[in-house]
Amino acid sequence: MQRKHWCKAVQYWLGLVTVVLMVGMLVGCAASRSPMSGAYGRPAEKNSGAQKVSIFFLIRHLTQEHGFDAIPKLQGHGVKDFDNLFRDALGEISNISQYVTFTESPDDVNNPKRRQELDSFRAGHEYTLQVDFFEESSFKQQCLSATVSTLSLTLIPMPYTWNYTITASLFDQHNNLVRTYQRRASLNNWVQAVLIFVYPFYPLEGKREEIYAESLHDIFRQIEADKVLKK
Repeated sequence: MQRKHWCKAVQYWLGLVTVVLMVGMLVGCAASRSPMSGAYGRPAEKNSGAQKVSIFFLIRHLTQEHGFDAIPKLQGHGVKDFDNLFRDALGEISNISQYVTFTESPDDVNNPKRRQELDSFRAGHEYTLQVDFFEESSFKQQCLSATVSTLSLTLIPMPYTWNYTITASLFDQHNNLVRTYQRRASLNNWVQAVLIFVYPFYPLEGKREEIYAESLHDIFRQIEADKVLKK
C-alpha cells in the first residue's frame, strides 16, 4: 500500500515537472524601454571646415547585479551586433582622419601584449574617447521575478529590469580630460506565457540595441556640435 502511494507521489511530481518544463518552453516576453535621459535634444550642427583629427575609441562593456556582484564586471560585449551599431553612429562626426577601436576584455589584466597595444593606441592618436556601457540590475528583483514566474507557471506576469548608463569621456593626447557625456535609459522585460504572441513585436535584444544605438548617435552628434575635436 505504501509503495502504491509512493508511486503516485512520484508520478505527481514528474507530471508537475513536465508541466513546468512545457510552460517554460512556451513562455513569452515583451520588452519596453524608457526614453533616453540626458539627450542632446537640439538639431544636428555640423563642424564644417574643421581640420581632421585622429581618434582612438576605447570601448568598455560593464555589468553589475547589485546584491550579487561586489563591483562592476567587465564583459566581452554588450550587444551581438555592436560593431555595426558603432559604424553607423560614427557618421555623426565629420572630421575624423583615422581611428582605431579597442574593446577592453576582463582577460587583459593577464595579457601584457594587449595592455601594451592599448597604451600604444592611446599615445598614437590625438584624442581618446572612452565609451563605457554600464548595465545594472538588482539580484533581489531578478530572483523574486524568477521565483514567482516559476511557482505560478508564468500565469503572473513579472518584470525583469536593467538600467543602462552610457558614459563617453574624451581625453587629449596628454591624457587630459576634455569633456564627458552621459546618457541613461532603462529596459523592462515582462514574462508571461500568453506574451509568446507579443514577443515577435517587442524582442528584448531589439530594445537593448535601440538604447546602444541611440546613445552613440546622440553623444557623437553632440561631440560634433561642441566642436571639441580640433587641432
